[in-house]
This record gives sequence, structure tokens and C-alpha cells, in this order.
Amino acid sequence: MSNVSLYHTFVQNHNGLTGTSFVEGDEGLALGVSSSLIAAPGTNPEQFIGFALATCFNATIRLIEAREHTPEDSKVRVRIDITRDQPGYQFLVAAQIQMPQHDEADAQRLIATALDECPVAKLLKDNENVSFQLVDQFTDDANLGE
Repeated sequence: MSNVSLYHTFVQNHNGLTGTSFVEGDEGLALGVSSSLIAAPGTNPEQFIGFALATCFNATIRLIEAREHTPEDSKVRVRIDITRDQPGYQFLVAAQIQMPQHDEADAQRLIATALDECPVAKLLKDNENVSFQLVDQFTDDANLGE
């Protein structure tokens, strides 16, 4: 297996949670950042983790569905909570996956395959604070700033 990079990027943050994070180079993405624990505008780390996991994991499932010529019907919703631990804080990550056109066994098999192929899932899946669950409907109502 080769470790030749297929893509790389650099992201910088200045001033922590009350500053800016930005991608260096031509992409030009810059975001004001904040914390879910302070009243300040900006995108927080919980949202970044949710975006990364939901996007990468669902894209991976869709690629596997296409590769296997099955319906490309997956949706992924990720809930991120922050709680206190000792010392500091920890994230709790719960990914829910809908695959309505697949029976449960086939959906679970596709999810297991995606867990082994998705680079973000590979980073997170063995952490006790991270779960992946097949669901018929997404649970929990979304409340902004919950």
C-alpha cells in the first residue's frame, strides 16, 4: 500500500475560538469560529466534526451503492454533543443512517463496508464516544443552539 498523498490541504486557526480558521491557497475558505459554550458568532468545532463525518460517510456509502449497483438512497445525520469530563470536555458523536430502499441486512453490510473505507469514519469509529446506527427515521428534533 502506498502512502502517496492524493490531496493535501493546510488549515490555520488564529486566536482560538474567537478568531478565524482558514484554508491556505486557492480554495480561499475562511470561517469565523466560536464555541458552543460562549455567546459569540461563528462555526464551532462540533459543527466541523458533524460536517466532516456526515459528508464523508454518506459519500462513501453512495460510492459503495453505485459500485454494487444498488439504490443510492442513503442519508446521514450526525449529532455532536459536548460534555464535561476530567480534565476538560469530550465530544459524543452519534451518526444515524437511513437507507430506505435496502433491507436491514444489506444496509448493515453496506454500512460496515463504509466504516472500513471512509477516512473520517476510520478516525472515529473505534472511539467509545462514537456510534453509527441504521434508522428508519432520524430521531431527536433539531433545535438551533441546543
